[in-house]
Amino acid sequence: MLEIHGLESSYPGFTLGPITTTVRRGEFATLVGTNGSGKSTLLRSLLGLQTLEAGGAEWDGLPIPERNPALLSLIGYVSDSPKDVLPEFTAQEYWSYCRKAHERVRRTRIDGAMDRARRLAERLDFPLGQSSPLGALSLGTTRKAQIIGALLAEPDLVILDEPFIGLDFIAARSLEVLLRELVAEGTTVLASSHDLNLTSRIADQLIVLHAGGIVLDRPVRELGGAEGLEPAIIDALGSHGKAALS
Repeated sequence: MLEIHGLESSYPGFTLGPITTTVRRGEFATLVGTNGSGKSTLLRSLLGLQTLEAGGAEWDGLPIPERNPALLSLIGYVSDSPKDVLPEFTAQEYWSYCRKAHERVRRTRIDGAMDRARRLAERLDFPLGQSSPLGALSLGTTRKAQIIGALLAEPDLVILDEPFIGLDFIAARSLEVLLRELVAEGTTVLASSHDLNLTSRIADQLIVLHAGGIVLDRPVRELGGAEGLEPAIIDALGSHGKAALS
């Protein structure tokens, strides 16, 4: 399972933490929060992409922020920016690069990785016939390539920062179904999102951040579905949440 314990990080004008939570193996946790609440900072910090000041995160007992390549090869990560790809590469070149990087770390061939990439492309309606570099593609199309690159090596843990940004309705629903299938197969998913309806459909756990701290961490089933999530979040946000509705 994913364990985050006492994690603290900061940059000028903002402090995150201490953050402590657990996401069980084979479950989907959604990270929700107001703009600037620390969602992206938390995801980057637990992966070691942001300097930690205290605490850390572990996947099945192994520390993630230490940037152990073998461990990171078991994690699929999609940042909140589609610019975090190799913009001069075509999608096929980018996916091949991702495959080779995983194979180098795992010291074994990942059979079927490119076939899996093509199947994912078909599901997400990615235009396999085009040969433009990623930097020349639209936001949504680049986002699809980014997601495919993160999933082609069949990671045990998937961390997604606003994965639905830029996706059209069909691709968004296809990704939703895909993520539900991954969780059913035992993959653990932690994803940030602003879509409470989506959270009510696919998430097992709701984690709400505000001003760098967790204000709510509950199983979704205990909150009563889509109708119950918004009141629970507003209540957890206290005066800030109530002021937003006044």
